[in-house]
Amino acid sequence: MINTFHTSYNPPPVPPRAGYSKPRPVGNTSLVKFLSVMLLLLMILTFGGFLYLFQKLNMLQGSYRDEISLQRLQECADSSMGEDSLTECGKLMEKYKAAMAKVSQANEKLSKLTGGPHFLGPAAHMTALTEHKDKTSAFLKTSSLLWDEEHSLVQDVRLSNERDKLTIQDPGIYFIYSQVTFSKNSPLSSLKQSIRSTVPKTRQGKELLKSFCSLKPNTSNLCTASLVGVFRLEKDQQLYVTVTNTSLVNRDSCNFGLFKLR
Repeated sequence: MINTFHTSYNPPPVPPRAGYSKPRPVGNTSLVKFLSVMLLLLMILTFGGFLYLFQKLNMLQGSYRDEISLQRLQECADSSMGEDSLTECGKLMEKYKAAMAKVSQANEKLSKLTGGPHFLGPAAHMTALTEHKDKTSAFLKTSSLLWDEEHSLVQDVRLSNERDKLTIQDPGIYFIYSQVTFSKNSPLSSLKQSIRSTVPKTRQGKELLKSFCSLKPNTSNLCTASLVGVFRLEKDQQLYVTVTNTSLVNRDSCNFGLFKLR
């Protein structure tokens, strides 16, 4: 007899045979972990390399700007420069003085923290004696410029009684600068300024630096002569600024200073 019985239920599963195990797919977990670690290291190295190059580029740009500024200061002593360049030199000198003041403040803070001596920074920044304070017209009776100690910065040096010479108290290497503006032309000689030095042993004067500028006759223009230099100075060595004729000088734009480097 034929079985004609039908049902909608699935037949029960066939039990596995003894000793049979279902094959597992080949795993790649170790390879994935290795590749993930390598990718992470590559990203870290790439980011670190870009950061290093960025900082290095900023340092190079800063060094280049400093080199250009120092080269520009040296060019300021050239007598063939025009009025626009001389004005730019004056602005550059003011920026340099501001930078030296910041270095001095940093050195003072460092000396307070460490308890060490303060041996770096601006030793002097002098401004010319004004006509209002020059009651006896002493400014016009000498070829050396006279300085107003009350409106000047004087430390680690001493101003002479004649108010023209600076005497070094601590020997070392100094950055020296000077700026003299002339308002009148000299028909007999060129407009010149020079920084001179007197050595304590010989007491003889020696010219360290000099610069020139020129004005057209019968004009009301101004010309500025600037000087910068680095010298090793001895104790009791004296420095002073001389000009062609003090009556030709514009006293409002005359400066003289020292900055001790080491």
